[in-house]
Amino acid sequence: MSTAGAVRALRAHVETWRPYTLWYVGLVGLAGAALADGPHHPWLLASAWAAPTAGWLGGHYLGDYFDRELDAGSKPHRPIPSGRLGARTALWCGGICFAVLALLAVLGGWGTTSAAVLAAFGIVAYSRWCKARGIAGNLVRGALGAIALLYGALTVGLSADPGSTVPVLLAAMVAFWSHDTMSNLVGALRDIDGDRAGGYRTLPVRRGAPFAVRTVLALCAVTVVAALTAGLLAGPDGRVGYLATLLVVLALGVVALTPLVAHRADMPVVVALRAHSVLVVERVVLASALVGLRLGIGMQLLLVLPMVGLTWWAQHLMRARHELGTGRPALALATPRRAALEDVS
Repeated sequence: MSTAGAVRALRAHVETWRPYTLWYVGLVGLAGAALADGPHHPWLLASAWAAPTAGWLGGHYLGDYFDRELDAGSKPHRPIPSGRLGARTALWCGGICFAVLALLAVLGGWGTTSAAVLAAFGIVAYSRWCKARGIAGNLVRGALGAIALLYGALTVGLSADPGSTVPVLLAAMVAFWSHDTMSNLVGALRDIDGDRAGGYRTLPVRRGAPFAVRTVLALCAVTVVAALTAGLLAGPDGRVGYLATLLVVLALGVVALTPLVAHRADMPVVVALRAHSVLVVERVVLASALVGLRLGIGMQLLLVLPMVGLTWWAQHLMRARHELGTGRPALALATPRRAALEDVS
């Protein structure tokens, strides 16, 4: 393979990884480990980050593999339909990522192994069967964030007296489940035309954008209430920083969802794309809040500042090209849906 070909192949893999989402799920696993009362040894924290990240990458490869026919019609610029990444290569890479997840999970014991099996089943079920089946698909996809949090907690281990930890963990799992379901549904709002053409019966396709936006708002409310409940149940240590971070999360949610409400009658692709781009940043901040709740504000800031910066930068460079086939920054797009679709063609 020539140097140019190697660079082209590497770029296709990096696009498949979606670097603007890569930092989130590992931080969620780390947050779960932080919430647990077991020993916070560095290698356990590293495993709590690495295993969900490997599963996340595997999910992207397999998701693009299963969606290759849909993408060929609506997003032909993506790595597999454009021919820059072979379908068989994507399948093999997804399998390798799952093998890394399996190895780390088995080393962690029965708890992490069970969580990893559940996550792997959810990834395949969403991509292969559930994505086209309305809110059920969004809920399956949203559950992966909650499972990542549980995996992190099981990596470290719960104490013999889990009374003070389990309620916090359960409330946090509800928060991430609802938030990931919400962000996945916003992604479906972005893809209405392509999903309809491909026969995918997503919630916006079946019930319309206004109903989907109302569902998004309900899920946002669940996220805020569950996250606030987790903070109140956790005790006074770290609560001030946690609540301050939740205010940032709430502000980002307002920024993301207000345009969706304003355009709910006729949803432009770029409005949904901008909303999802903000939600991607918001969930990183939310995950960091749980890290700070137990490991301190210093550790939280050490992690969240570079991760938010990398997320924002990667979106600025790659998001619009990956979703719309244009090189313009995702966060600066302002054309209506018709013009955005013309850019793809």
